[in-house]
Amino acid sequence: MADRERELRELAEDIAASDGVSDAWLAKSFTDLLLVIEVADGAVPDDLVETLADRGLVGYNEFHDVSADDPATAGTVAGGDRYRFVDRRSRGTQQSYVVE
Repeated sequence: MADRERELRELAEDIAASDGVSDAWLAKSFTDLLLVIEVADGAVPDDLVETLADRGLVGYNEFHDVSADDPATAGTVAGGDRYRFVDRRSRGTQQSYVVE
């Protein structure tokens, strides 16, 4: 596991233990590493969004120019809302697979 991936996994664990956060984990999407955050009620706190930005993460919708009300929203799940953040530092280091 690369150092950056390890760093992001540790960050996800710390975020998952934060007040107001239901869960957080690292995921892979095509060529991106994504930090996914679920909150029980409302949005990801502004101070957490700032921390993510300082660590090189930006809202998925903002990064990929997706039209949405929030730069990171990924929709509603049972008991809360889900948000995705793209790691700009590892952009392009993942490999997407195509099945023929």
